Amino acid sequence: MECNEARRLLHAGADGELGPADLARLDPHLASCPDCAAEIARIRALRDAVREGATYHRADSELRARLMASLPAPPREASGARWGNFGGNFGGNLGGNLGRWLAWGHPARLGLALAMVLAVALGAAQLARYRYDADAVAREMVASHVRALLSGRPLDVASLDQHTVKPWFNGRLDYAPVVRDLAAQGFVLAGGRLDYVDGRPVAVVVYRRNRHPVDVFVFPEGATGLPPKVSGSRQGYQLESWDADGMRFLAITDASAEDLRALRRAWQAASPAAPQR
Repeated sequence: MECNEARRLLHAGADGELGPADLARLDPHLASCPDCAAEIARIRALRDAVREGATYHRADSELRARLMASLPAPPREASGARWGNFGGNFGGNLGGNLGRWLAWGHPARLGLALAMVLAVALGAAQLARYRYDADAVAREMVASHVRALLSGRPLDVASLDQHTVKPWFNGRLDYAPVVRDLAAQGFVLAGGRLDYVDGRPVAVVVYRRNRHPVDVFVFPEGATGLPPKVSGSRQGYQLESWDADGMRFLAITDASAEDLRALRRAWQAASPAAPQR
């Protein structure tokens, strides 16, 4: 990466708005270029000075509700609608032509036509049901985790007390996320924040494991478009997911995979006695 290209990314990098791919290209350049490193340090110092010197007011629940109501429909939903319309129109046209073709009465044509109808119907149904892709969700989680770490504001509410963190989400979400005290199992509650995954607000409960931050994204199990479970390593981060307490949890950290599995086991052990999946 050359300096001209790097300088176009410095402001976004200082604000924690770069994706993992751009960060992977920018960081080595900053390590080898004193001028660009000094410039991003200047930008961050200015940002910090403004943040510390200016008053900070969080939008109240009424303003948040108005803003959310004014947002357009998520593009994936619109895309799904377009595919649904395409499937309906295509199926209708095919059905009309098929009727004329079947009037010829040839058995081989009948079998081929029925196979075509079945293939189109299955394809349209799959497109209409498409909502999430596991890898896309994993990328969003990694990007969110990195942004939070770089922004300097990884928490909207900082507290070691679950009875402080859980009520903070009231009025900010249309569901009440589960927050657990797992300090005895080695996961110290740090607080929580609001985030967005696939265009919808979601609760993130943040823990610390030997100085490693662990973000736990909490989704209501009955939500439309519930994200799939993800696990394994993505871009150097470990991911783990599980269902409990009528919710789906997706966790990410730069600690070890065994640490995340320990978190899942601790969480499920603390949940009410119910079949775990």
